[in-house]
Amino acid sequence: MKQAQQTGLVLAIFFVSGASGLIYEVAWFRLLSLSFGVSVYAASAVLTAFMGGLALGSWVFGNITARWQTNDSAEKRSSPASLLHLFALLVIGIALFAFATPPLFAGLTSLYVWIAREARPDPFVYNAVRTALATLALVPPTFLMGGTLPVLAHVLAVREQDRGQRIGLLYAINTFGGVLGALAAGLILIPSLGVSGSLYLGGALDLAVAGLAFWLARHWQAERDVPAPVAPPAPSQPAPQSRQATRTTSARASGGRAIMATNISMRLAHNDAVPALQIQSAVSRSASILKPTQLALIGYALSGFAALGYQVVWTRTLAIFSLNAVYSFTIMLVTFLIGLAAGSAWMGRRIDRHPQPLALFGWLQIGIGMCAVIALYAFARMPTLLDMFTARTSFLASLWAEFFAAAVIMIVPTLLMGAVFPVVARLYTAPSPTDPSVATLPDQKGVGSRIGRLYALNTVGATLGAFTAGFIFIPLLGLQRSSLLLAMLSMAIGTVALLIVLTRWSDRARLAGMLGATALAAALLPPGVYLGFREGVIPELVYYREGVDATVAVFEVKYPPLKMSFVNGRSEVPTDRHSVRAFHLLGHLPALIHPNAQNALMISFGNGIASGAMATHPIPRIHAVELVAEQVEAARLYEVENRGVLDRSGFQITIEDGRNYLLRSTERYDIITADATHPINSSSWALFTHEFYTMVRDHLSDDGVFIQWLPFHDLSERDYRNIIHTFQSVFPHTTLWYTGATHSFLVATPYPLTRDQILALDARLRGSAAGADLGDSRLLAADLIMHAEEVAAFAAHGRIVHDDRAFFIPAMDRDRILAALEPYARAAAREAGGS
Repeated sequence: MKQAQQTGLVLAIFFVSGASGLIYEVAWFRLLSLSFGVSVYAASAVLTAFMGGLALGSWVFGNITARWQTNDSAEKRSSPASLLHLFALLVIGIALFAFATPPLFAGLTSLYVWIAREARPDPFVYNAVRTALATLALVPPTFLMGGTLPVLAHVLAVREQDRGQRIGLLYAINTFGGVLGALAAGLILIPSLGVSGSLYLGGALDLAVAGLAFWLARHWQAERDVPAPVAPPAPSQPAPQSRQATRTTSARASGGRAIMATNISMRLAHNDAVPALQIQSAVSRSASILKPTQLALIGYALSGFAALGYQVVWTRTLAIFSLNAVYSFTIMLVTFLIGLAAGSAWMGRRIDRHPQPLALFGWLQIGIGMCAVIALYAFARMPTLLDMFTARTSFLASLWAEFFAAAVIMIVPTLLMGAVFPVVARLYTAPSPTDPSVATLPDQKGVGSRIGRLYALNTVGATLGAFTAGFIFIPLLGLQRSSLLLAMLSMAIGTVALLIVLTRWSDRARLAGMLGATALAAALLPPGVYLGFREGVIPELVYYREGVDATVAVFEVKYPPLKMSFVNGRSEVPTDRHSVRAFHLLGHLPALIHPNAQNALMISFGNGIASGAMATHPIPRIHAVELVAEQVEAARLYEVENRGVLDRSGFQITIEDGRNYLLRSTERYDIITADATHPINSSSWALFTHEFYTMVRDHLSDDGVFIQWLPFHDLSERDYRNIIHTFQSVFPHTTLWYTGATHSFLVATPYPLTRDQILALDARLRGSAAGADLGDSRLLAADLIMHAEEVAAFAAHGRIVHDDRAFFIPAMDRDRILAALEPYARAAAREAGGS
């Protein structure tokens, strides 16, 4: 088999391996979010375990490849062939874990619930338990995943003269595979095959990859690292050419380990830098402080810290301008990966010919820092840019809008980030002999070990960067200043590298100019207030906070009087007439139906209007659960609307994902309300599935009442009917209520609920807070538009939504749904008014 064909097949199997890896990642994160919750703490636990496994696997298998050749010689097999066998075994292990994921994660969830219920740990221990269990779940497969890059890097990086190109291409191809896998999983596979089917497909792909790797190992022909011949200089050849030939020959003959200081000095002096002796002294001092290989390790680890820090900050900020739908994170992740892959492929073709890789590394870091500052200007103008170039008129148009926003921010800096890997790989595994900063050149036997070490340290840095950006930088500094701090880190990394290499005053002046221009641009930035729907700050903005999980803003308009809360750019708690009636119905209706309720659970506190309404009833204990802590803080601005519920005796609030709270709770409630965000939201889809409704039923008392808000703006008619059908499959006595605009409600009772029963509440409504909020019994009865039989007929052709395939996409079906509800609403109004 030709060597080019061998290389192509290795790249092909790594492409497919990258695709299956991202399919797994999307599926595992989705499954574990159901087990551990969708809060930022749970996501951080999963991310830490995932990245930690990759780092450990890369380090361990990198070291294994360094010793593999020696062991292999005794067995008289070629090293690439045996490494391909190792790679095949790794992906088989990953595939087997994928096949075992559904029952394994189910058992892990049971263990988590048992620990939470029996031990009842405090919040710190509780989060530690989540992290430990996520590690238990993800480290085994990610440990194997982490080993694939150093193993194949060792297979391909035999020839020193194109090592940087091959390693860069290998990384790029694997990342491009990840792009395809993430897109397929996030937009096609989960909706069509479900999470389990996606995992099984990924496992099948990996088994096919393993089979091809075994076949390739059997037919592998070893490559040799043959240095390019260097012709002896002719006697009449000019001196500068003789020095170049001598330097190249010396570097090749010595393995490239040391370049004579006099040759370095002569080349730099020839370029009119500084006197040769001064240059030699400067280079010697730099090398004694920090060698290029050490700088490659430290710089790439810090670069990983900055890269994932950027991703966290940019993703959090872009979420304000997106729909935050189930596919939004996929779009952002794919855009990030496209930039990394394209940058690595672009630089991989050039790095082996570049005379100063260390200088190139430094300029790339400077460019990343500059792009991070420029991105803040793009964020400030994002509403205008989206209005000019996009229109959310369909699902595809929404996809384009989110890709456009992500591309404007991410593409250029991630291209530069992707270009860093082949540069650092070249520096650390085979530095260019023409680079004056190079002191050593490692031999080929350590390529896999060195790539594993690079990747491991970068991954550790990335894990720390994601954690620090999300939990420390954003809460303390905000989004804009966090981005600026990361930009300073990138600029500092680049400056250190360049100061070691650059000796000409003109180059240093250019560096100083770029640093100064970036600092000036940072100083002139507009205020870092990102609202999603408008630019700048207006007097009506009375609250703005960038928290760990979300950005919350509250506006108050005097005339007409209106308050509106925005969470990540989306309206959550408006006080218009229709919305307030919806909140009041959520709070009052279940208490009216169940007047003897002793406790209640409010899933999604918001700004507390529904909780305040419920608190007007004689219910001894009301427990609210809220995912976004800043919403509770902002509730102080709604004290008139929520009746000061935060200070009410018997009221308790927990900052947690509502579903995860139910998962680990043993308490049964007389009333449960669910007022989550829209079903298309990436943090709320799991509150509209059969599994969630079953969980609610198990936590209701025998005569308990459950009510859930079901909006239908931006929701397809099919998904609307599917949710209703799913709800009724668990709660047979389901009624559908409608209060105007796009607010509908599903109410579950232990007995058939009739309109006459609602009309009989008139005496209790008269003179009470419920009557003041909802009106008399006729108005309330008119809101009940479908009895259980009508609900069943309305959703007869719907399907039951399960966790495995829940995927609600935005749609413009509001008018169609209104048209379908209108006959029922008119009939309800007639019956309520006629009685």
